[in-house]
Amino acid sequence: MHIIDNWKEVLFKTYSVWSMILGFIAFMGSEILYYFWQIEADPYPLGLAALVFFVVGFVGRFIRQDDRSKGLRRAIFLTAFAFGIFMLIKSLGGAVYDDITLPEPQTAAEEQAALDWWAAPNPADAFMLKAMSKPVAQLADAPADGFDEIAFALISKWEGKRNKSYRDVIGVWTICYGHTRTAGPGQFKSDAECKALLIDEIAEYRDGWLRYVNENAKAKWLPATRKAAYTSLAFNIGWQGAGKSTATRRLNAGDLAGGCQAIGWYNKAGGKVWRGLVLRRSEEVGYCMVGVA
Repeated sequence: MHIIDNWKEVLFKTYSVWSMILGFIAFMGSEILYYFWQIEADPYPLGLAALVFFVVGFVGRFIRQDDRSKGLRRAIFLTAFAFGIFMLIKSLGGAVYDDITLPEPQTAAEEQAALDWWAAPNPADAFMLKAMSKPVAQLADAPADGFDEIAFALISKWEGKRNKSYRDVIGVWTICYGHTRTAGPGQFKSDAECKALLIDEIAEYRDGWLRYVNENAKAKWLPATRKAAYTSLAFNIGWQGAGKSTATRRLNAGDLAGGCQAIGWYNKAGGKVWRGLVLRRSEEVGYCMVGVA
């Protein structure tokens, strides 16, 4: 066998090994929680906890393992352990608490009522064409009917645009901002036509997401900027995912800042954190926080 003879002693009595184990738990904690129970957890405290555990485990291997260093090793481990457990409770415990206490998404009847609520066409929103050149913090006074321009400015920059139709990586004909429904070979659309297509698709994702938003939240807590932020999330991960998310459930409960913060958790694709998604989520959080005291 290639396993050391005193593996039990190393496993149960070595602080650095336990630091590595706890680091792995912190690193995988949010993934495990979501995989088995579809409960979302804030990844940032977990990432910090994992980093601390791994650093302590690494450094611990270079400290002399004898009675003279026992007090130092114990103090380092217990300090890291206390910090890591606090972060685990803050993230995983907070996620479970949110799942238990936050209201569930709306019933089917409420979802239909939400669609009916949005049946009227949007008013003209040309006012926002000039306003979007300002920093997001200055949009708080924008009229509520500026949603189309706000959402277009937020979403279009992350989607990319090609005016001539092309086949995507799996062979699907695509044009403009990733539009596929009516795309075909040999097509060309102007910038204005591409914008109109995207605004129509944005409206679909907005209305789909709004099925999960209660009437109180719609009436009180959805200025155009915040609605655009949630719609951008829905456009990226699907309106069902956004509608059932902790972000939306917090919004429904009146926790505006907490809901905005939870938007920022969706920064992974294929299990990997992507810089582009981190930047997109950061901008969405900024839009969402407009007007939050």
